[in-house]
Amino acid sequence: MTHSVIGRLGRRFGWPLKAGLALVAGLLAYAPARAQPKDALLGTTVEGLLTAGHRLSPGLRAAALDTEAAAAKAGGAAALDDPTITDSYTYYKNPGAFSAHTVMLTQAFPLWGKRSLRRQAALADVDASRGRERAAQDDLDEKIKVAYAQYYLTSRNIAVNQELAGLARRMRAAASARYGQGGGDQLAVIQAFGEETTAKTEAARLEGAKNAARARLNTLIGRFAEAPLAEPLRLKSLPASELVLTVLVGHARAANPTLSAGNAAIEAARTRSVLADKAWYPDVTVGAGPLIQTNNRPVGFAATVGLNVPLPWGREAAGQREAAAQLGATQQRYDAARLEIEGALGETVAKLRAARATDALLRREAMPQARAAFQAVLANYSQGRGELTAAITAEHQVHDVELRLLQTQLDEQVELAAIERLIGASL
Repeated sequence: MTHSVIGRLGRRFGWPLKAGLALVAGLLAYAPARAQPKDALLGTTVEGLLTAGHRLSPGLRAAALDTEAAAAKAGGAAALDDPTITDSYTYYKNPGAFSAHTVMLTQAFPLWGKRSLRRQAALADVDASRGRERAAQDDLDEKIKVAYAQYYLTSRNIAVNQELAGLARRMRAAASARYGQGGGDQLAVIQAFGEETTAKTEAARLEGAKNAARARLNTLIGRFAEAPLAEPLRLKSLPASELVLTVLVGHARAANPTLSAGNAAIEAARTRSVLADKAWYPDVTVGAGPLIQTNNRPVGFAATVGLNVPLPWGREAAGQREAAAQLGATQQRYDAARLEIEGALGETVAKLRAARATDALLRREAMPQARAAFQAVLANYSQGRGELTAAITAEHQVHDVELRLLQTQLDEQVELAAIERLIGASL
């Protein structure tokens, strides 16, 4: 219709007007697509939520700023201390000797590679901060993955409950028809109505759980709790092959950001220990400036060279003991973190294997058996055979298996997210 109107106007007023109208029509057709909000599909997959979390999370921005601060500090770690300007006045009572001002600019120069060691320690601090930043991101990713799994499985539970509500309506219709034909009792009709009411009550509870999961996801990615999210489409796929603990431990030692930060912290502490040992070595201070006499004679020149004298008064020795203790504590913290990660990996892998085995049994055996039993009992009751209580019991068995299957899927996603955080990479 739009094209025919443009054609008629074009024949009447000429092709320039027709071309302009066509452009306007194209823009109007394109406007709805452009008007869609930027995050219209946010929530369909966990990958989109992870990207949004990396962009919006204030916690990750704070960790990035900590790294930026450490890098800025490292940029000046090897810089010299500020120079000092002094003005000393020498006065003589002897009229034959003239008093004078000595203006001196002095600068201290650390020797024995101390400036280089300071820079090395500061750069190691930057690496440690980067590791903590990555650890914060991995921790957030795990929380988002778990929250998304809860959001998805709550949506699936709502679908299951809707199916059960439909079955409850069928049972109520069958009970009412049987009662109307004189083949049943009023109690069966009341029981059927009760099952339908239970399904409605469960629907209200599940809707609240879904809203809570949505709020949790929005909060994690730095959005308002009640911001809209699209319906979830799929869970993260599980690894096709069996996970091997020794391989995962190797991945964790190589890529876990907490261990990377620990290694960098050890390097910084070791460098500072070497720097503390060199505190016994003297540094040099050099100064120079004009010598201005009070008799207005030509300005002279003065220079000075000085060395600090590290005396055994306890400061250097205390610094050495402090650096050595800090190095030992950093190494022990690394070992404790490594053992904790390896133990958590062993526990998580075992839980994931158990969840996958349970999932397979529920899908292959428990679910088909429960559905077959329910269909058989419901068919018999619809034909006037059996009691409604048996159909309700069979329905509950189906519902229980569905809930166990959904809980098992949640367990799988929780353990998978924990493993990916511990090894510092996606599977």
